Amino acid sequence: MASRGRPYAENPKSVKVGFRVTEEERKRLFAYCEKMGLTQSQVLKEALELLYKTKK
Repeated sequence: MASRGRPYAENPKSVKVGFRVTEEERKRLFAYCEKMGLTQSQVLKEALELLYKTKK
């Protein structure tokens, strides 16, 4: 019988990170996500990558 369900990821995302923002920061994040058609996670991951590349 064939296996069912989603295949295992090579590098599973098992860690959840949370932080607090002001209401204004939240509104700006939501507006950016909507404008760019991205999720909050995608935007924050991209922001981290930019930070890593510019702050060496």
